[in-house]
Amino acid sequence: MEDNELKLSFHGAAGEVTGSRHLLTAGGKTVLLDCGMFQGHRSNADEKNRTFRFLPASVNAVILSHAHVDHCGLLPLLYKNGCGAAIYATPATAEIAGIMLADSARLQEGDAQFYNKIHAAEKLTIEPLYDEEDAKLALGHFKPLEYDADFTPVPGVKAKFLNAGHVLGSSMTQLDIATPDGSRRVLYTGDLGRAETLLLDDPAAPQGVDYLVIESTYGDRLHEPLADAEGKLAEVIKRAFAEGGKIIIPSFALERTQEIIFILDKLRRNKAVPELPVYVDSPMAVSLTEIFNKHRGDFCFAEKFRDYARLDGDPFGFDYIRYLRTKDESQALNGKKGPMLIISASGMCEGGRVLHHLRNNLGGDNNTVLLVGYQAQGTLGRKLQDGLKKVKIFGLEHEVWARVETMHTFSSHADKNDLLAFIKAAKPARGTFLVHGDPEARAALSAALAAEGVKNVKCPALGEEFELA
Repeated sequence: MEDNELKLSFHGAAGEVTGSRHLLTAGGKTVLLDCGMFQGHRSNADEKNRTFRFLPASVNAVILSHAHVDHCGLLPLLYKNGCGAAIYATPATAEIAGIMLADSARLQEGDAQFYNKIHAAEKLTIEPLYDEEDAKLALGHFKPLEYDADFTPVPGVKAKFLNAGHVLGSSMTQLDIATPDGSRRVLYTGDLGRAETLLLDDPAAPQGVDYLVIESTYGDRLHEPLADAEGKLAEVIKRAFAEGGKIIIPSFALERTQEIIFILDKLRRNKAVPELPVYVDSPMAVSLTEIFNKHRGDFCFAEKFRDYARLDGDPFGFDYIRYLRTKDESQALNGKKGPMLIISASGMCEGGRVLHHLRNNLGGDNNTVLLVGYQAQGTLGRKLQDGLKKVKIFGLEHEVWARVETMHTFSSHADKNDLLAFIKAAKPARGTFLVHGDPEARAALSAALAAEGVKNVKCPALGEEFELA
């Protein structure tokens, strides 16, 4: 390959939602845009996560859009396998990634230990992808940069972060690349926030874009109005209170947990729901909530939330919520009777303490599992959402008698209309690449763009490479 070639190849989240990994090659140097973990069925996920379609040691720079595990979760494995490049991210993303990656390592080690124990007689074992030392190795390469600050990840490429409005610290990356035919602007959105959110300011499309790489998670559907969130959550709480049941909310520790807490406080303050114990059972969520409080005055938060935070002083600290850190505190919930509400990670039910709450409560027909985020194909969360009456947790089968409900209201991803509006405003002159979406969602968004007259829209396959003219 010539040193002056500009290419983009797709190594994850191409025809699927999780595991974002995109490789930009410019002037003979490579820039990895995100290094996410694929989340799905254990055997399929393990194979995809352990396989890099490029040499980790060949990467010259890493740019991280945000700290969700499906975008940052394989950084420790990348550095374990020889990468030595700097990782560029916003300060909040770098801080949050430190918590997320250490937690991911602990969860993998804990899940493997538990799985291997209960399957010892069958001689079935699993191994974690990496450990906490590998996570520390990766974290040592972070170089935090503020929004709108110019930086040069590799020679000939000037970059800066723009607010993506997805989660705290999330960014779009604008890359201006020198080529023999002139400068080319590539915009990578990472995960794009919706136009209406509870906490964050909405993203604005930059101008002069040549190539746009944009997510398509909800490219085939619209979100429920955010105003409906309070009423629907109140309905679930009232029913659980009347039936003496437990509400299990598998929640992403980053953003979703804080949004739910924010709405719960409004419901309690307005006396719209009966009082019941609320537990946030995730050490990571506790730590992340502390980071939210630390950054609550940042410009990326919506003005209405900043106003509320100034008045309240501690917008996520409520007397009736118990934040649990220890394993003993978590296990003690199994012996407590409802009604109660338990918020626990992970959001797709693929690891962490929520698995133990599910295996102890799926059998109760007065209990409710409330799904409040996207559930990728193959995950336990998706199986519950699809109505399966028997599911496996840690390899053991459990019958599902609990109610399973989904609230799409909380999604922090742009929906179909948001994506269309953003792409039309950005006006990519040379091409648009749709990533981070199931085939149906990408196809629907591609068709909608064609109907709007947007040309050169591509749906890259896993491993596909494109030359950017």
